[in-house]
Amino acid sequence: MTTQGNANLLEQQTIGFVCSRSARSSIILPCLDWAVEMADSGNTIISTFHSEIEQSVFDILLPGKCNLILVLGRAPYKQIPDKMQAALDCGRLLIISLSDQHRISRQSAFDCNKYIISNANELVVGFASPNGSLQSLLKDSRNNITYIQ
Repeated sequence: MTTQGNANLLEQQTIGFVCSRSARSSIILPCLDWAVEMADSGNTIISTFHSEIEQSVFDILLPGKCNLILVLGRAPYKQIPDKMQAALDCGRLLIISLSDQHRISRQSAFDCNKYIISNANELVVGFASPNGSLQSLLKDSRNNITYIQ
């Protein structure tokens, strides 16, 4: 595991956000509404921010006041993307890389979701595909889980 940014964020109470890649279109607006609500909340949100909906949520959260933990299923960034630099500089962002692979694989994405579900204090689920790998991870979770409707 490699980290970049404020490692003290791992000591905070965290809200995990996960969403399957195959989310229904009807879930997009409720997820974005949740992100708007969270952006200035001061909470710490942990996610892969990998699926399209997760990326949209990240884009809403990033300019806000909440702290973010980005879990990558690939090698660390060689250069931090410009849009993340301000959050990194002010200590609102931690980037965790769980793999040395150059690209995200199914297994590394699964490992990231498992890490988030295991380490978050509570979970918010945008959508979990029935019988999908995310759904199987959630079944074993002991966390307080909120499903966005």
